[in-house]
Amino acid sequence: MNQTIKHIIKNNIITGTLLKLRRVLPPAYRKKSFKMIVLLFLNSIFELVGLAAFLPLFSVILQPGVIQSHHIISKIYNFVGFTSENQFILSLAGLIVVAIVFKNIASIYIVRSQARFSLSLYQYFSNRLHQLYYSKGFPFFKKTNSNVILRNISTVPSQFANQIVLPTFNLLNELLILVLILTGLFLYDPKAILLLTITILPVFFLFYNWVKGRALKLEKEVNSIAPELTKSIFQSVHGFPDVEITNTQPVFRKRISDLIGRLVKLNIRRTVYNAAPTKVLETGMVITVFAITAYGLWFLPDRAGLAALLGMYALAAYRILPSTNRIMLALISVKGYQYTFDIVNEVNGFIPENEQYEEIQFNSGIHVKNLSFQFPDAKEKMLNNVNLSINKGESLGLIGVSGSGKTTLMNLLLGFWEPTEGEILIDDKPLNKHTLKSWRDRIGYVQQEVYIIDSSVAENVAFGFKDNEIDQVKLEKALKQASLWDFVQTLPHTIHTQIGERGAKLSGGQRQRIGIARALYAGADVLLFDEATSALDTKTEEEITESIRSLADGNLTLIIIAHRKTTLRYCSRIVKVANGRLAGEIIYDKID
Repeated sequence: MNQTIKHIIKNNIITGTLLKLRRVLPPAYRKKSFKMIVLLFLNSIFELVGLAAFLPLFSVILQPGVIQSHHIISKIYNFVGFTSENQFILSLAGLIVVAIVFKNIASIYIVRSQARFSLSLYQYFSNRLHQLYYSKGFPFFKKTNSNVILRNISTVPSQFANQIVLPTFNLLNELLILVLILTGLFLYDPKAILLLTITILPVFFLFYNWVKGRALKLEKEVNSIAPELTKSIFQSVHGFPDVEITNTQPVFRKRISDLIGRLVKLNIRRTVYNAAPTKVLETGMVITVFAITAYGLWFLPDRAGLAALLGMYALAAYRILPSTNRIMLALISVKGYQYTFDIVNEVNGFIPENEQYEEIQFNSGIHVKNLSFQFPDAKEKMLNNVNLSINKGESLGLIGVSGSGKTTLMNLLLGFWEPTEGEILIDDKPLNKHTLKSWRDRIGYVQQEVYIIDSSVAENVAFGFKDNEIDQVKLEKALKQASLWDFVQTLPHTIHTQIGERGAKLSGGQRQRIGIARALYAGADVLLFDEATSALDTKTEEEITESIRSLADGNLTLIIIAHRKTTLRYCSRIVKVANGRLAGEIIYDKID
């Protein structure tokens, strides 16, 4: 029996959602939620008082002589010293205005508190999911679609706050108001509340049962389409040259159009679901008016009693109709967005590591000892028993065919992967999660395709900082070292010139120099180049190679991966990588 009750509670949309909320809310928010519940109760009381304030006014207007005959009203009338009934009625109406204004001000404050609570959860879960995903590191970002990550960090927490938490507050608030109003109606006339129950409730439950499953299916489908649509648009925009050359515009356009078409159909249904409750409930209310009228004509002694009953019902309906409509919409929303619990619940139990980071020095060199690495889903090792020493200040070139293990070795040096066997030592201190932060303060990384943000030259070099936070001296030095300073002086706004999304206003070589300047601005002691010139033409490659040569001054340590022989001509040492092993040092002139 107890198990049956627990099953019913867990699977009921209201109690089930409340239990899920209790599980996913962090402790600090659980405490705040009790305050929200108290505010909900107060708001419901204010709403009921605001509604009940009209009853004395209706009584003195609809029932002649009640001012003198009613023992409470007559005492108030005589105590205040009113001289006419009109004066009393007008004063009573004015008092109701004051009460309603106070009630609405209090309600707005409560709504504001609820919104602040709910939307701060959006910020909290978005931040925590971002932190969680980063804690999973490089492997997670390699295997997970970026559009799914973007949706989970931005869209889902917003939906959770706006479509689960806020509607749950509204649902509880309106349910409480509805219960209080129905209780008042029952005390006034039990038969009227019975008529209301047998006319409104069947309509409500029939409609809700019809729509709830459809709403859940609808939102799940919308949620599955959104990342696909974003991906298709992203590919068609960022892949513009390839789309044009391959004449695949119709393919992308049809794909995007089909996905939007599906979203349009789903949103039409969503609009109908949101609009339908009002119409359905209005129909139920009219049926109730008919039932109460029939009841009054047959069972009440006079038409005045019927008028009073209909007036009472009309007053109650004035508040019941929007309450019931909001309950319906809240139920549809809460039911439709249940999937957000699965995503925000990912942070449940996640505690960011409070590591005691260790400082790492780089005075002598980097030592790779007996290092082997195997990807989690691979059958064979990518690197096998690699031993390598890189002295501080030298320029090391790594060459080899694609798939030989060069980039994997560099990713291990960058700390993106952890060795399966062996270790990497920096001045005889192991590179691990404790020393990684300090190591990354000393290294710079220039990829084949440098990531350029849609901002100024300065903000691209001082990556992560705004213009007013940038050290101008360091910026100028980095630009000069990267052979960019003279070019930047020719730009319309020099370092503040906007260079477009993905560096659209720059050449390939200039984008690579931005990457070099970025690494130098960060104060790197070690620069790692991963095929940094492979996408450039011969002339530009020579220019970038010359820029790299100028950096090889004995202070900076350079590690350069290249396919092309010419990129490595200024390296003090070149090592060949083949089949996951180091095949030995080779002389530049003897490179094939």
